[in-house]
Amino acid sequence: MLLTKIKTILLQLIKITFGTIIMAISTSLLLLPNQLSSGGFSGIATIFYYLFKIPLGTIILLLNIPLFLITFIKKGKYFFCNALIGTALLSFFINYFDRFNPLTKDRFLACIYGGIISGIGSAIILKTKSSTRRNRSFNSNY
Repeated sequence: MLLTKIKTILLQLIKITFGTIIMAISTSLLLLPNQLSSGGFSGIATIFYYLFKIPLGTIILLLNIPLFLITFIKKGKYFFCNALIGTALLSFFINYFDRFNPLTKDRFLACIYGGIISGIGSAIILKTKSSTRRNRSFNSNY
């Protein structure tokens, strides 16, 4: 029983990590270098990134702090822990991949590829009943 629970938790952490890596690649190597952004806190963080040269991942993490409190109250500690892990990993990987050269300088291609790749990463994370900065949904049935 305990071994099964540990396996489930480890598998979930692997999926969250893999999903956040995919989303971070999309953000850092496609969207951000081409001055593209998704909506919500990501868009606000992108504005701060270009105005104040603060790393995007750090801004995303800071902006999400109030949402973590709401998540804990509305969704409970299980979803809160997963969302915290997902957002922290995403912030770390965005800052890490920001050091590399962009995959393309073509804004149109970056928009298409960035959206597709980010969507795949988001889907992986949402399948684990977790969240990141883009996936906050307080009305879902987790």
